[in-house]
Amino acid sequence: MARYRRQTGSEVEFLTGTDEHGQKMKGAAAQKGTQPKKLADEMAKKFEAAWADMDISFDRFIRTTETAHVDVVQDILDQLWKNKEIYSDTYSGWYCIHEERYWTPKEVGEEHLCPDCKRPVEYVEEKNYFFRMGNYQEQLLDHIRKHPDWIIPQTRRNEVLGFLKQPLEDLSISRPKSRLDWGITLPFDDSHVCYVWVDALFSYVTGSNFPGTQSENLTNCCWPADLQVVGKDILTTHSVYWPTLLMASNLPLPKQILAHGWWLSENAKMSKSMGNVVDPLQLREQFGTDAVRWYLLRDMPTGSDATFTKERFATRYEELANVLGNLASRTISMIAKYRS
Repeated sequence: MARYRRQTGSEVEFLTGTDEHGQKMKGAAAQKGTQPKKLADEMAKKFEAAWADMDISFDRFIRTTETAHVDVVQDILDQLWKNKEIYSDTYSGWYCIHEERYWTPKEVGEEHLCPDCKRPVEYVEEKNYFFRMGNYQEQLLDHIRKHPDWIIPQTRRNEVLGFLKQPLEDLSISRPKSRLDWGITLPFDDSHVCYVWVDALFSYVTGSNFPGTQSENLTNCCWPADLQVVGKDILTTHSVYWPTLLMASNLPLPKQILAHGWWLSENAKMSKSMGNVVDPLQLREQFGTDAVRWYLLRDMPTGSDATFTKERFATRYEELANVLGNLASRTISMIAKYRS
């Protein structure tokens, strides 16, 4: 999409990056015997190198440990606190460390398993800070109804509308440092850090050069985004949590959200534990970047899941060489021969 837009003469800012806080990062660092920041530095370098290898033409690589990002998040949270959009309360419920989110008793069931990752959850009771997300349910519904193409494809829009048929609960936006100290400190309570998803969501505005009190010299702010591309598994986060936070912060919403499907391996979700993960860098090493890009474009309908198989990849690779390659060769030859 970024390449296409550049070719049409559009001014493009393609943002990607890494969110680096939270329990999973701290746990992974502990397992490796290192500090979370050091591990984050190593992972960010690997991601940037991978994107360069795949010739992904991003303009900005944002990291949530950047000073400018921390500054913006603390500024926004402080404003929300002063406007009484955030309050403290005691939370008790089931928490999944891997997904870094709370679940209701109904969602975890009798076996007390996370609905997403199927890992055991733990019962937690602690002080948290909450964002008054429920106050923005009708405003969000009104926006979705007035802008039928705001969430695409239509099936994903319907999912969000279905989710919003139930009363929207307030959102826990903090974790006590006694349990997790790897995160952005709340500006109004230094014994808590910001919930990693809230922190990560605001990286979109930071990456768009949105200025904070410590970074007011930033220019060329390009927020709101014309398009945000997200996976279907984080659709609720981006189409409910994110826009309500923006509404409360008096910031414009992204102009459109595109939720894509999953790449499956032999009709099953890719998982390291199942040993069915397909490494695009290995494919690129063997067949080249354009072959991988063509397969991804050719075999995944927008918004739907698609299954990767070696046989399908080989078919599309042949198609690229023998059909499109042949067409390009003949066209160029005819231009050279007949154009005066």
